[in-house]
Amino acid sequence: MMHVTWDSGLVLASVFIAFLASFSALDTVARVADSRGMKALFWLIGGGAAMGIGIWSMHFIGMMAMHFQMPMRYNPGETVFSIIVAVVGSIIALWAVFRHNQFTLTNLLIGSIILGSSVIAMHYTGMAGLRISQPIVWHKTPVIISIIIAYTASAVALWLAFRLRNNYAGVLNRRFFAALIMGAAIAGMHYTGMYAAHFESTMQVLPGGVGSQRLIIWVFMFTLIILGSNLFGSMIESQLRVSRMTTKLKQTNEELRQMALHDPLTTLANRTLFEDKLNDYIQSAKYNSSSFSLLYMDLDGFKMVNDAYGHDIGDKLLVEVAKRLNAAVNPSDILARVGGDEFVLLSNANSEMDASLLAEKLVAAIEPEFLVEAFELRVSLSIGIAMFPAHGIEAREMLFNADSAMYHTKNSGRNGFSIYQPSMSPIGRSQVQLKNELWRAIHNNELRLFYQPKLNVTSGEIIGYEALVRWQHPERGLKTPDKFLPIAEQTGMILLLGEWVLNEACHQLAIWHQQGADHLSISVNLSAQQFEQKSLIYLVTRTLEEYRLAPKKLILEITETTAMRYPQESIKILEELKAIGVQVAIDDFGTGYSSLLYLQNMPATELKIDRAFINSIGHKDTDPQLLSMIIELAKNMNLNIVAEGVESEEQQTYLVNLGCDVHQGYYFSRPVPPSEITVVANKYPVRA
Repeated sequence: MMHVTWDSGLVLASVFIAFLASFSALDTVARVADSRGMKALFWLIGGGAAMGIGIWSMHFIGMMAMHFQMPMRYNPGETVFSIIVAVVGSIIALWAVFRHNQFTLTNLLIGSIILGSSVIAMHYTGMAGLRISQPIVWHKTPVIISIIIAYTASAVALWLAFRLRNNYAGVLNRRFFAALIMGAAIAGMHYTGMYAAHFESTMQVLPGGVGSQRLIIWVFMFTLIILGSNLFGSMIESQLRVSRMTTKLKQTNEELRQMALHDPLTTLANRTLFEDKLNDYIQSAKYNSSSFSLLYMDLDGFKMVNDAYGHDIGDKLLVEVAKRLNAAVNPSDILARVGGDEFVLLSNANSEMDASLLAEKLVAAIEPEFLVEAFELRVSLSIGIAMFPAHGIEAREMLFNADSAMYHTKNSGRNGFSIYQPSMSPIGRSQVQLKNELWRAIHNNELRLFYQPKLNVTSGEIIGYEALVRWQHPERGLKTPDKFLPIAEQTGMILLLGEWVLNEACHQLAIWHQQGADHLSISVNLSAQQFEQKSLIYLVTRTLEEYRLAPKKLILEITETTAMRYPQESIKILEELKAIGVQVAIDDFGTGYSSLLYLQNMPATELKIDRAFINSIGHKDTDPQLLSMIIELAKNMNLNIVAEGVESEEQQTYLVNLGCDVHQGYYFSRPVPPSEITVVANKYPVRA
């Protein structure tokens, strides 16, 4: 037999080509999963071509690494056929595995057979392309081993390609190591097959064909052009994806910014924008030593309309009221809706007389009946007026005094206006009484926690509960948070109240875990004061240790506004919570004045879509793309998504179709006391 030596440089080059081809193929097929139509077909063909040409190049460079006693020559026909069979086989194999973007053993088996067969055909056809006088003597055992390696390597390569098709954190490192494995398998198959080949010592090289020196140049050039173009195309595509995502983030952020500043029902300014404008008015008035007026308005009789005709009619009435108010004010005035049936107006009316004339005009505008869907509805308007600087020099003071004047109007017969007088202020007995009663409630066990389930509507499984505080007042009955949390925040009692809620919620979760429902998590709301207190980490850690709870089972919810109040400080606190294993949810998303580009840097784990977005589902004037975009962006930021405030089958179906499967709302369950919860029965019937 003829003695054969090996060029170590070319051997290493062939192995590197195998690695490069594997990495290129893994990177390219990821584009297939993210693309549709002709674009997906383009990347499928590109990935298959890269893999096939890479395998073929590795094979021929490996053949050229064999040094005989004379230069070798190759038949063009067999050489070209070996390229075609490698490329076509790779493309078909990738298509077989990726055609439904769903992994099955059948698809993997078909793809492995096609790819393995094409590699075997390529290798032995290429070897048959040697222009030699005597046939190659093949040793049976290494040939069989090389065939086994070919099919096994093909299965591994296709399995890795499918598993690593999605782009997520750390996937590039995994593709790198996967490419090393694939490259080693391809090289192993090739050199095992080469080991099986033996050449007679009397063998001669036949004239004609293509010389090895010329062929190696073409192989290197062809390989580098194809693989380089493929990788370059992937880089360009990545840059375009980043650019598109950035543009989409900016567009969505701008839409959220607008939504955060305007009431979605009436399109008037909301409280956030109004308070910004009020501060601007105050600064301007101080600088110019001028005056302006603030009018606080509330509809009389609106609750009766709402109760009698339903919320849908009530909402339409509010829209009509907003139109009349807007038509009655000057274009330079700032009209806002700050509550259910509450409106405020910033006006340049700089005297009590001018402000009174404006108030009379607004009252008169609301007096005529409203025709809403064939219903003739009547409401009236109560207004309170505060002047700057006579009735306050700070925003909160002016709002408080205008509100007091408005309640004075209501208590004086409604359907009119009052200018603020110090005697109207409710500061005194009622507020002090409420403060003392709340202090007593915390210490006398009058507070209660109700729990609302978070449901995976696809599986029907309750995955956790949100703890919601209530006050069981001994005389006034059950009071909702909006009745006592504001005074708790004003007086600082919110910290004591929040500590009680956290402790009680964790205690209840521990009970449920002991009953066997250890899959459940608990969500607890944090106020801005709680979130920013220095002892938060210690308090959370101590409570978890006391009840022996896994930190990942506790989800602390902070509002978007709280998170973005001091972004850098928020990130620091969130990172500390993440370090101890606690999850953090951004609550009421879409209601604050935030930047998605900034928000994506926060180490939160969950995004709760505000109920305003959910309520907009099905409204013809609402753009459905915004909700879809928010869900898509949240997924790209690797955040769990929870839709809160789901109240209808239409909303549930719409959200599921958008890819949001975790819902919370009255459609499934109102908040209930723990005595009404049986955690063993943790599945609700899935409403389709």
